[in-house]
Formats: sequence, structure tokens, C-alpha cells
Amino acid sequence: MDSSITYIHNKPASFNSRIVQSLLALAGAKKRLEKYMTGKSFSQEPAKLPGSLKKKADITFTEKNGRKIWTIKPKNKTSDKVILYLHGGAYILNISKFHWRFIEDILTETNATVIVPDYPLSPAAACKEVYAFIEEIYFAILHSGVLPQNIYIMGDSAGGGLSLGFAQQLNAENKPQPSQIILLSPWIDVTMSNPEINKVNKKDKMLGIKGLQLAGRSYAGTLDDKDFRISPLYGSIKGLGKISVFIGTHDLFIFDCRKLKQQLEEANLAFNFFEYPEMFHGWMVVKGLKESKSAKAQITGIINN
Repeated sequence: MDSSITYIHNKPASFNSRIVQSLLALAGAKKRLEKYMTGKSFSQEPAKLPGSLKKKADITFTEKNGRKIWTIKPKNKTSDKVILYLHGGAYILNISKFHWRFIEDILTETNATVIVPDYPLSPAAACKEVYAFIEEIYFAILHSGVLPQNIYIMGDSAGGGLSLGFAQQLNAENKPQPSQIILLSPWIDVTMSNPEINKVNKKDKMLGIKGLQLAGRSYAGTLDDKDFRISPLYGSIKGLGKISVFIGTHDLFIFDCRKLKQQLEEANLAFNFFEYPEMFHGWMVVKGLKESKSAKAQITGIINN
């Protein structure tokens, strides 16, 4: 069995990370998702690709059902590895400028091809439509000649939950697994029913429990909230590619991620677990933080190993 890594960041939270959390509190970020789910208008358009990424990469896209699927390849050197990146946004928000900048950094440090789908969003679509969309992309990667051991599925927040749930579905159907499943602040239980969540609720300046529950229910559609495709914490972890989790302790999802870690330990499976004290939800995609630089070095280390 491969070895496991448990990493607890031992440096105090940076000044800039504290500033970001203060700004999130002042902006009322914690209630934003709830407002979206109860009628406030918002855009579901993907952010534009930054010019710096266009200079570094050859970017093409195809369309499926009116939604784009970007294929981003480094111009100078390309490895055999392919990253399928599933963005976060509570299944209702699209890819942001923070995601594109993060993808640019990962591309630069790994020379991997990155495929980024603008997958269907709730409330217009639900889980079943999203999985069908992702499955077609995944098998197109395989049919193009990419070996499963060179495929990495990576996702943040809701995209992390989608990454893990999709890998579980592949396994349940005896279909080829990706080599690695990299989960960044993953949302793996949309019920938000873990009682320990209340311990961190005040410290999390970004996520609100009620808004998440509303978004999760919308995404579930006709499925039960505890179906593994909705909440992969309730699914089987045996037979999956190696799982790596990145999470902060000021994130509502910290206790569910620790629960996943416990499940992996009890199943005697190799995994990587990276915990950053006092860090907020999705910090690793925020450019310029000391902690995001550290996490990106660890993520690229996993891919380049």
C-alpha cells in the first residue's frame, strides 16, 4: 500500500489571510448564498479567461448542450498528465477569476493539460444532468488515449464533492478510476447535519449553513440528500484512486473532512490530508497568500510525483 501523509500547517495564519476573512465578514458573504437561493438575482456566466493564461497556453473549447468545455495545454511543454478540474460554487455559481488564476498556476507548475467543464448549474439542472455531462467528458479523455494512471480529478468546494462522488460512481460501475482525486475544501455532505459544524460556524466568515442546505437540496433534484452522488461522505471509499484533502479549520466543512479521513484510516487506505489552522474556505485558490502558495506546492507535488 502507498504511504499516507497527514500534514498540519505549523505556521500562524498570515496577516493577509486574516484581512481576507475580515473583508468576507464585512461584505456579508455568509448570507450571500441564502439570498441567492431565496430570490436574489445573480450571474451564472463563467468568468473570462485572463490574458496571462492565454499567453501561456493553447486553449480550445468544445460545446455540449450550449456549455463550454475548455482544454488548456501549456505552449512550451506538455506532460502526459490530464487534470479534469471541477469548479466550486455550491452548484449554482460558475467558474470565477480566482479559479482561472489557480488553474494557471497549476498548469505552469505541472505542464499538465487541464480540462475545465462549464457543467450545468442548479436550479436549471440537478445532479443527474451534471453527472451525465461530466461522464461524457471523462470517457472522451480515456478514448483519446490518455491512460487512467495519468488522469487527475481535482475540484474545490462543490467541485470537490462532485469529484469524489463521480469517482465513487465510476467504481460502482466497474469503470476505470483516475489516478488521483484531489479535494480542495470539499463539500461532501450537503445535509450539513454533523453537529460539530456548530463549533466552527462563527469562525467561518464565508459559508452559511442554511444557504448551503438550500443549494444542496436544489442540486439533489429527485435524489435523496444522502445519496453518494449528492453527499459522497456516505458512499464507499474502497477501490478509488488515491484521495488528497486540503482543508482549513475556519471552514464549515472541516469536521466532515476529518470524518472522511477517519473512514480512510479505518479502511486502511492510503491518502493525503492537509489541514491549515485558521484558514478559510477555498483559501488555496486565492492568489498571493502564503498559505495558498504552500498548498499549491503540495498539490503540484502530488501531480508531479
